[in-house]
Amino acid sequence: MITVRADEVAPRPWANGGGRTRELIAGPRGGHWRWRWRLSLAELEADGPFSSLPGVWRWLALVEGDAVELEFDDRVLALQPGDPPLEFDGALAPHCRMHGGRARALNLMLRDLHGCLALERGTAPLQALYEPATRTLFWDLDDTPAAPAGIWVGIEPGELRWR
Repeated sequence: MITVRADEVAPRPWANGGGRTRELIAGPRGGHWRWRWRLSLAELEADGPFSSLPGVWRWLALVEGDAVELEFDDRVLALQPGDPPLEFDGALAPHCRMHGGRARALNLMLRDLHGCLALERGTAPLQALYEPATRTLFWDLDDTPAAPAGIWVGIEPGELRWR
């Protein structure tokens, strides 16, 4: 099992200046894309658009802070910590509106793979658990941790191992 503590990962600014991200784990590296799958902790700091990521499927779970609204062309969705993760096409680039101060969101992005973020453990072969209380990711789980409280990550077979 791999343990990644978000507070030990250096944040990088977003291209649009609306926040920062901490890449917790990603793979495989190299080839046409920088990654085929990526799990990060986004630090939402200001209103603004998400980046458009054609060919990427995204899941977003608000894990800390104040509520946000994501405005898509056809709908507006409110999210707060504890809500089920939101799944959407990365090409859509919703506008994010902050309701208060800052927020943090767990962000899973996949290219040509299947997976999900969920409030309960799933059946995918590769499982991970993000614990918001400790900002810790437990990756490649063989057994359920003693305190399974958090957001579950599941990715279906493919080139998934961390590199």
